[in-house]
Amino acid sequence: MVHTAIECASHVVRALSFSEKETFGVRLAIEEAFLNGVDHYPDPPGEDETIELAFYVEGGSLVISVKDKGIPFDHEQAKRFSADDLTGVDGPGSEALLMHRFMDSVEVLTLGREGREIRLSKKIGSGSLPAELTEATPTPRKKKRTTVRDPLIRFARRADDMAEVCRLAWRCYGFTHEEMLYDPKLLTDKVLRGDFTSVIAIDRDSGAIIGHEGLKYHDPGTKVPELGLAFVDPAFRSPGLPEKMAQHLFDKAAQEGCKGIFDCSVTTHTFSQKGMHEMGARPCGLMLGIAASGMQAKELATSRQEKGSVVNHYFAFDRTPETIFIPERHEAMAREIYGWLDVPREFGPLRTAPASGVSSVRLNHLPDALNASIVSVDAIGADTVDEVAAMLNLCRKDRKDAVYAFIPTHDPASPGLVEQCERSGFSFAGVMPHVHDGADRILMQYVDIPLDLAAIKVFGDMTARLYDYVVGERDRVLVAR
Repeated sequence: MVHTAIECASHVVRALSFSEKETFGVRLAIEEAFLNGVDHYPDPPGEDETIELAFYVEGGSLVISVKDKGIPFDHEQAKRFSADDLTGVDGPGSEALLMHRFMDSVEVLTLGREGREIRLSKKIGSGSLPAELTEATPTPRKKKRTTVRDPLIRFARRADDMAEVCRLAWRCYGFTHEEMLYDPKLLTDKVLRGDFTSVIAIDRDSGAIIGHEGLKYHDPGTKVPELGLAFVDPAFRSPGLPEKMAQHLFDKAAQEGCKGIFDCSVTTHTFSQKGMHEMGARPCGLMLGIAASGMQAKELATSRQEKGSVVNHYFAFDRTPETIFIPERHEAMAREIYGWLDVPREFGPLRTAPASGVSSVRLNHLPDALNASIVSVDAIGADTVDEVAAMLNLCRKDRKDAVYAFIPTHDPASPGLVEQCERSGFSFAGVMPHVHDGADRILMQYVDIPLDLAAIKVFGDMTARLYDYVVGERDRVLVAR
């Protein structure tokens, strides 16, 4: 979890306009404070024990609070060390040396039975607090919300729209959502380039932006955008608003000739999954261990998960029949999924001859907060099996939480490659029409961390069926290894 803690701190200090040197120092101080809490637990921590990380602005300084129940250490020990005399620097107090070096103040508070708190402070430069955050405060849980019956829904294009979207994301999620949501310029640039389509909902009475939803185009050459980044201001309620914003995006995607839309609905609750069903999308994959740790809506009760999972849904505009090649073991499940999606597919005969020709495989690392990677197979050749195995080994050395392989199903060699991947520890995660270069993919996953499967919540009989199959295949592959 230290990686997530460091990245969370990075989002905060970037929003406060800290320099690169200051950002590096804060990251290092957080790492030391967090690891100190991890390393000094007197006993193996129970599943309900946590290290709490909080950020707030007080008296012109960024204050970072790290609360844990570890064995106390004497932060004054830091005075024994200096850059000129590092004798015994690996002993007690070395963590505090780094914290003191990069922060303006370091306090260690005793909280009795609640453990202790390390409180780090760093002065914020004059005028560096973003204007879009200065007046925003989270809405108290019991405060009466304003009901908006008929919001104005339109596409966001202007820079001031993007600044308000960033502010809204902070009110809904703090600093736990995607990095681009806290950078108005980056968000505006993506909209202008066509990499992102943003829809906003506006309260006609106050003029306030109360909702947002968007389409992310991961590959400009493949018109299969991802629906996401949906949130509604917790100070307002507007029945059916996410579906209304999604309909604007669906209509635009259809007008632009997109083949379909997919999404990644978190499994900490079922609301987004239910919304996709109501839009006509259906489940096609369950990617375990891919959701960022800690992301949680402020007004939404969710199940406890250290690393979440997502259900992939798909809505097809293009329903042209095609022939695909699926391993015999997974053909029945694949037929069910394509039936749910109402996407016609013929299942070609299996080929036993080994793959030949030129292989093309890419390794794509997902954002740091996800700590996962995707192996994209563009063409299956004689070297593909070895290349996929090498990329998996590289990701494991880098301690990735999970690795996903996207394998083309229009190639008769696909079933053989899937079986080879299963021997390496990959297991079935689903299928996705049109997703790479307009062609279908079978999704495989290698999850290298423990997961609380009981915390996964799914909506509807289809997703429950998919969950049972994916988890069953994961167990089968684990036993075989």
